Amino acid sequence: MRQARMNRNLGIGLTLAALGAAASVSFAVDAQPGAAPTSAPANPAQAGDVLPMVPLAKPGVVTVQKRDGDRFHLVVAGHKFNTRAEIEKYLAYRAAELTLEQKASWFTFIEARSKGDTAPEPRSDPTGRRYSFRMDYFRPAWRYKAGGAPAWVSWSPFSGAAFIADPKGITDFEVSADIVLHKGAMDGADPLAFEAQAVADLLINQVSPPE
Repeated sequence: MRQARMNRNLGIGLTLAALGAAASVSFAVDAQPGAAPTSAPANPAQAGDVLPMVPLAKPGVVTVQKRDGDRFHLVVAGHKFNTRAEIEKYLAYRAAELTLEQKASWFTFIEARSKGDTAPEPRSDPTGRRYSFRMDYFRPAWRYKAGGAPAWVSWSPFSGAAFIADPKGITDFEVSADIVLHKGAMDGADPLAFEAQAVADLLINQVSPPE
């Protein structure tokens, strides 16, 4: 019986040794010659991947058209309405990004006013010459479809009319703005002037592309 126990222990030892050798061979095959073994970091942020703070826009959400000179026409389109402020802030963020991409430093917002508009003209504020953080004067135009209607309905922030009566019924919308890009020192007295980097830094954590 003692001899049988010794034989059994010897068999177990040989089996474990064989398994260990097989594991070593498998690792050697998978590893690159001369490469040190690596392991995934505990925190994904340590992997060197820089995740965008603002999700990338889906195809068709943002369109940009270059007009005369340094003037650009931007349109943000979507189907799922969240809030007016969020969508307009996203458009302003994209305007700031476009300005920086074009190697400019600030932009002016071109108001789309029509005859009969009642909204007062923006005025410069002698007590505060930096308008980069004052989004009240970034007022884009809207058009939308609601309740399954095939026709577009337009809304202007300068008309004096109330905003869309039932935003929850919107099935399609487009928000547009025209901007002119500038380089050099910003005209701080212009209430329609926006410093691109300041706007981007302000809004980067507040916006995401509409659906």
